[in-house]
Amino acid sequence: MSTPSWVELAGRNAAAETVYVSGSMRTTARGSSETPGLVFDFWHGPHDRWRIEREGDAVYIQAAGEKPLVRIDGEMRRLGGDFGIVNLGSRASPLDLLGENSLLRRMSKNMRVAAPSAPIDRAGRAAWRTTLLSRSDDSVEITFDDITGIIVGVGNPERGDLFEVYNVSEHDDLPADLFVWTGPVVDAEPRGRPGGRPTDPRERHEQTLEVMAATVAALDRPRDVLEAIAGADNGAAARAAIIEVLGVSERGAEAVAAMQLSQFRSDVARMARAGLIELRRTPPPA
Repeated sequence: MSTPSWVELAGRNAAAETVYVSGSMRTTARGSSETPGLVFDFWHGPHDRWRIEREGDAVYIQAAGEKPLVRIDGEMRRLGGDFGIVNLGSRASPLDLLGENSLLRRMSKNMRVAAPSAPIDRAGRAAWRTTLLSRSDDSVEITFDDITGIIVGVGNPERGDLFEVYNVSEHDDLPADLFVWTGPVVDAEPRGRPGGRPTDPRERHEQTLEVMAATVAALDRPRDVLEAIAGADNGAAARAAIIEVLGVSERGAEAVAAMQLSQFRSDVARMARAGLIELRRTPPPA
């Protein structure tokens, strides 16, 4: 088995958009490589079809050519426009593994290859691990499944894994109804400027900063936030209460409303503050 170059691995990941693949993804909590986060089960098909479940409940459904459905406040909502980054309640989700909005596509422009790929065993499957360096020389290890090309692990030696993917299976086909939601759907209005996701990298940077700032504000005042949410009659009222308590934007309030209870910890808050400081120090894209 010849060692693939970085270009070949990136190409395999791009080609993974055309395959049927399924698996499970175990995330780790922010600030701790040993504290378990959420577990997702996922199914992917060509033409950007997805089904993602958490604890047996669908949290993301996308059929070919359709706008995605995302579970927000217990309801499946159809996202209008292009929302860009979709928050499924965790800092990583199966959407990072392949596709147009994959982690690889988001980060590769700001990284450089630091070491040749090396073969490893990942959950009983052949895989390739390579190391990238950021502009500030922070290292990131990315592991690719040898057969499907999807990302099956991201992390570094100091901080541990961001997530791990297991039970990976490739399929000749998957049932079409797997990517169809037959339950009730609520239309969600697109956030941000008309037209959906901004194409300007600087504007996308500002949106990320907006969400991070709201998250830190919530972690600094957990009791107030939880009381505001608990006293709300519905999801819209909860977001309105968050805006009133924290003085954040609608986008920021929705990010806070999607946070899991386990994220309201002091160690998570410290990491979030450090991440916000680093993001503010990072010059926005030209």
